[in-house]
Amino acid sequence: MTERTDDVGTQNEDETEHEERVYSPDGGVVASTPAASTPTEAIQQPTIGEDQSQEELDPRTKRARTEEMDVSLLQKGGIYEVQSESGNIYEVDIASKTCTCPDFTKRNPRGGCKHLRRADLEVRSGNVPRPDGRLPEATDMVEQLSAQIRELEQEIEERVEQRQKLQTTVGVIEKFSIE
Repeated sequence: MTERTDDVGTQNEDETEHEERVYSPDGGVVASTPAASTPTEAIQQPTIGEDQSQEELDPRTKRARTEEMDVSLLQKGGIYEVQSESGNIYEVDIASKTCTCPDFTKRNPRGGCKHLRRADLEVRSGNVPRPDGRLPEATDMVEQLSAQIRELEQEIEERVEQRQKLQTTVGVIEKFSIE
């Protein structure tokens, strides 16, 4: 059985919104995005992990990556419970990209709050079940771990280069300081 995609219309007080939902073979929602009416609208924001330079600039993404949070799947369809570092518990809906935290409900930040971003990150890294309730496949985990190893190797290489430059600078300073 393959995934199916539906265009779902929802009626608000003053307008009708459409979104596309992708369902897994067992009926769970894999993804839900607003349906685009123009090609420009079809361009989606990068998700966590896709654009490092953008992430470094965004404090919410930084906090999503570094703060202590526990993420667990509450129900199929992408409803997660996120316990934040402060101990507060929020409900995050990955499919509709919403969170019950004050940051999201009051400000509705572009790209979501840190809880929504963390839940997305945890799902993508295979640390929690996918929105359809299934655990990541072993091959997915091997690919993800291999990617993390490559990232660490790159970081090590960059740090070795930085160390060599610093050692050279120290050597030059010591040479001129002694004479």
